[in-house]
Amino acid sequence: MNKVVSLCCTLLFLCSNLLQADETGWALFDKVQLSVKQYNFDSSFVVFKGSQVETFRWQHGRQGDKEIEHLVPLDEEGVNILRRDNVVYYFLTDRPALVTTNDSIKELPAILFADNQQIRSLYSAVLGSSSVMSGHQAQLLRLSANDPGRHSYWIWVEAESGFPLRIDVMSEQQAPLERWLVTHMQISPELPDNLQRLLETELPEPATRQSGAVLPVNGLQLTWLPDGYQLVSEPHIVPQLQQSLINYWLLSDGLHQVSVFVQPSQRMPTQAYRDGATTIYMLSAPQHDITVIGPVSINVAEQLAAAVR
Repeated sequence: MNKVVSLCCTLLFLCSNLLQADETGWALFDKVQLSVKQYNFDSSFVVFKGSQVETFRWQHGRQGDKEIEHLVPLDEEGVNILRRDNVVYYFLTDRPALVTTNDSIKELPAILFADNQQIRSLYSAVLGSSSVMSGHQAQLLRLSANDPGRHSYWIWVEAESGFPLRIDVMSEQQAPLERWLVTHMQISPELPDNLQRLLETELPEPATRQSGAVLPVNGLQLTWLPDGYQLVSEPHIVPQLQQSLINYWLLSDGLHQVSVFVQPSQRMPTQAYRDGATTIYMLSAPQHDITVIGPVSINVAEQLAAAVR
């Protein structure tokens, strides 16, 4: 009897420690999300995606109830992106600016801006070791996916400010698929002068969103969804793709999006490969081809393609 009581007490102690460790991790993650929304900062970062390397300058500021954010590619090619509150501007060299609405710039890591409670439902948070990174004391935070088909995140956090210094997107085997690395970061009490000018510049309002392409009615259904994902109702379809599509579904878990395309059969062999953290899986069937694109494991992409009936 004493052994049973002792074992129960040990299990309760271990569970209590795990819950406490998880909450400590989530408290640090809360600090990360707050830092990229509240501070005036000027930073530069590099994105490693397979053999591709891209560099950016990222500035953010607040003035009263107004928020502004500027993302500038430091490579020769790229799009200059500005966000003022919930209006996002894509400045193109040879065309008028594209104006959309969003409360974040989607080209930045979504894990920094997605709904906090939704992320908590998909991951567990565990603190790792501390280290020095780019001259800053950094604390490792592991967001481990509750579902094995979902990528995990390792985030190195500047200990004092909570600013993210590095984000690795990890595979099921805990190998990095993509890396986002800050090379320079400066937080200041005042809004930078160039952001002040951009805040005062007159810019066009977002246009009313036009309806996307409408696909013909057919009997195809997507009969399975990965854990945590839901179908997006009335997803926007680029009109140029309308002629080549039989059906299309867009899935979202509040953080990631996965597209499932059905097209006429080209009788190509089934293929699967990864572009960084994005899986591209193409299944060739007698009547049609199915393509799955999104940040899921190849196994999940294969199950999604097979679920088209």
